[in-house]
Amino acid sequence: MQKIIFPLILFVAGVSFIPGNAEAQQLFRRSQFMTNPFLSNPAIAGTLPESPITMNYRNQWTGFDGAPETMTLSGHTALPNRIGVGAIVYSDDTGGAIQRTGIEVAGSYTIDLNNYDAVSFGLSLMANQWSFDNDLDVWDVEDPALQYGMEQSVALDAHFGMMIFSEAYAFGFAIPNLIQASSGLGTSSLASGLDNTQIRHFRFMGHYRYDISDVFRIEPSALVRLTERTPAQLDVYMRGWYADMAWVSLGFRTNDALVLGVGGEYGPFGLAYVYDLTSTAASYLSPHTHEVSLTYFVPRSGGFRSNSMNSRRILQRNRIVK
Repeated sequence: MQKIIFPLILFVAGVSFIPGNAEAQQLFRRSQFMTNPFLSNPAIAGTLPESPITMNYRNQWTGFDGAPETMTLSGHTALPNRIGVGAIVYSDDTGGAIQRTGIEVAGSYTIDLNNYDAVSFGLSLMANQWSFDNDLDVWDVEDPALQYGMEQSVALDAHFGMMIFSEAYAFGFAIPNLIQASSGLGTSSLASGLDNTQIRHFRFMGHYRYDISDVFRIEPSALVRLTERTPAQLDVYMRGWYADMAWVSLGFRTNDALVLGVGGEYGPFGLAYVYDLTSTAASYLSPHTHEVSLTYFVPRSGGFRSNSMNSRRILQRNRIVK
């Protein structure tokens, strides 16, 4: 199975050579997709040896008044019968008039392919509340087009994902906004004539683990994002680990930013910090973006364990996982 992972990654890289900007702003952006891949793919739910609970905060274009901010709280675990479950709660301030809060509830099912590889399928349901910012500054507060500026709406959608994985690699894809529901904000005269349908997204992701020695390892990873209306965007990262306790990373996002990261894990806790140096026109607003996450790895004794987990012998967070 490991022999097929490199052609798959090359395929992903090939798709990404389509020029242009990628993921529409309907989905919040994050640079730490490898520290918490569950945010990108519901098939991850329950496939790890522990049950992680993660808080994440991202401040984009720091120092610019009204800059986008995103906060998430997520967690997932395994149940018997090869079922995984998880949930994400999020608040996304786009930095403009529109804000979004919501919850995503996920379930997954894992099948062992052999003693080393497994495949997982995931599906989640999302409930989003969209609203206009009450602090929106306007020139004419009596403008009838702005009398509806405080409206709110709730939209339901779905998120499908698949992941093939083992101890050494993972490769998969995900399709957020599967149903392409409407945000419901198009009822006012302010938004009339606009298409508020949630665009279906496509994500292709993968990473590979290579042990250099007993204490050093590297993990190259890639994420491709595209929609039915926009070209692809590629994220590429290289993360280097020391003794399964500390790591540094270097990466880039095409037509967007250079990404630097540092983090570590000790006992049941994990901490990660990522800095984006923006290279697009948005750098005139502020070139700096900061993202930080804190994870608590809850040990679990129940739930299923795929063969890919059972074959592992990793010194991880000061304990042996077999």
